[in-house]
Amino acid sequence: MKNEQYEVNYSFPTGEGDLSRFEEMALKREPFTFVRFSDGEIEVLRNRKLVIADGVTEFRGNRFSNHFPEFDKKSFDPLRGKDIRRDLLSSALFRDLSYFKGIPTYHNGAVLDREFMLRLNGGFTSQMTFSDLFLNSNFIRAREQFFPRMVAAFSDVLVVCNWRCKLENYLSRGRIVQVPDNFFSSYLSTLNSILSELKEAPESALILSSASSLSNILGHQLRLVRPDLTFIDIGTVLNDCIGLPMKTRAYHKLNAPKTMREKFSAWCYRRHPEYKLKW
Repeated sequence: MKNEQYEVNYSFPTGEGDLSRFEEMALKREPFTFVRFSDGEIEVLRNRKLVIADGVTEFRGNRFSNHFPEFDKKSFDPLRGKDIRRDLLSSALFRDLSYFKGIPTYHNGAVLDREFMLRLNGGFTSQMTFSDLFLNSNFIRAREQFFPRMVAAFSDVLVVCNWRCKLENYLSRGRIVQVPDNFFSSYLSTLNSILSELKEAPESALILSSASSLSNILGHQLRLVRPDLTFIDIGTVLNDCIGLPMKTRAYHKLNAPKTMREKFSAWCYRRHPEYKLKW
């Protein structure tokens, strides 16, 4: 698509503004795609080893402990993951007026990653926003307003998520498209299977995807063949609505704290430098 088709007069993203923009597009029945490039995706794009295993994470040359559940485990080996990196790079480079990319930004100390993504894309466009768009200072609004309104605006909802998941609350009327553990180890077969199912989605359906880097690739490839679909990479913001734990990320502390300890923890998080989204 020619560069002159993109807006020239733009302002940098704001968390509140971009949530409102997506809401307006849904209400106008304008399909769009939103994929998120967080630190894990950046490591794959940079062709660096990434391991999230049982109690151990290898990230940017460092090794440290973790407490992630089984469904969060994954491993990227640059020598074996060329197909994944190729497709993830295609997703990162793709440009379309209705294809939005969330990228790492200043508030989470990721200026180098932000600049990496900007260089890949030849500079900033109005189709770029925060990878944390649904998190941190936007977390409560996203959960209590944005997603309930989005789901209510669509007749058909499909949710791409781990095979253990069970849809609850307002997502209970949706249909699950299952993803296996550590899809990196069976990438091509998993991608082809899920793509085949999503290509048969009802016209103008909403697809919510909680599938790590696979979400980026699915969002891109579906945009090419089913531009009538609205595809949103939800990450872990709706874990409780898909039957997964809500205590695996720092921002989960904001979700309905009950005890004094939980309330204090949420209070402290709101004062953390990463809480307020900053470009």
